[in-house]
Amino acid sequence: MSIVRAFARWGCCAAATASLAVPSVAADKKTKDVVETPSYYGQQPATESIDLTMYARIREEGFKHSHVMEFGGALADGIGPRLTGSPNMTKANAWTRDTLTKIGLENAHLEDWGEFGMGWQQINTWVRMISPDPEPLWAQAAPWSPPTNGPVTGEVVYMNVQEMGDLEKYKGTLKGKIVLLGAMRPTPDITEPLFRRYTDAELKEMETYESRGGRYTPGSPEFAKFLAERMKIAEIRKAALKMMADEGSLAVLTPSRDGGDGGEPASSSTTTALTSPATHRRRKTQSLSPMP
Repeated sequence: MSIVRAFARWGCCAAATASLAVPSVAADKKTKDVVETPSYYGQQPATESIDLTMYARIREEGFKHSHVMEFGGALADGIGPRLTGSPNMTKANAWTRDTLTKIGLENAHLEDWGEFGMGWQQINTWVRMISPDPEPLWAQAAPWSPPTNGPVTGEVVYMNVQEMGDLEKYKGTLKGKIVLLGAMRPTPDITEPLFRRYTDAELKEMETYESRGGRYTPGSPEFAKFLAERMKIAEIRKAALKMMADEGSLAVLTPSRDGGDGGEPASSSTTTALTSPATHRRRKTQSLSPMP
């Protein structure tokens, strides 16, 4: 099995490199000789005077003069995803400041909240299977993963790691490989509509529904077991990714998070990392290919 993968090269200027890795902070630093204590850290009154008139005005504004769709569209469609440290986050911060000023608020401004490290933005990701027959794959670069040095091609290997000890059998075998990392899971065909409307009777029933908690109710034994299992998986994954980086793997391809119907991609790595919907990967395990 072979895979081809390429990421856009690093740029020299901040504007270009922001899409893959750019040093950035939340806002421009400000140096001050005197640090003022914000008023909200001061002593609070023993009793609070509730301004019911203002509450009514806020409710009136929200219910009858809402701009939620306008603002939501500006963020989702006009700016898009806002990964911390990315150029889109900078745009969103400026848009928020300017919008707050436009609607009448005073002294809307940006403030530092601390160091964050490298910024990152996906420029382009391209993945395709090259044998036994060429076919494109659907994948996204994982946030903060480094780029490849141009297109790369490699043999595909699957790491079936359930316990930390399982890593031993893969030592010395990952150099130059494109690694499939992540548990295989059933992906049945979709036979029902993805969306449906609740009936009036179902909506009425929800009005009187009393939550009984679930298997992951905080504080329950089930929840504690769930967290312990997640921590175990995270530690195994961390060790596996370190092994890949140390041995020189070309890329790692992980399935999207299990949401029951495909989920959302989620991954990070010190090697080039990609995520791919599980249903897509199921069909393409014979040969794959990635590139940005």
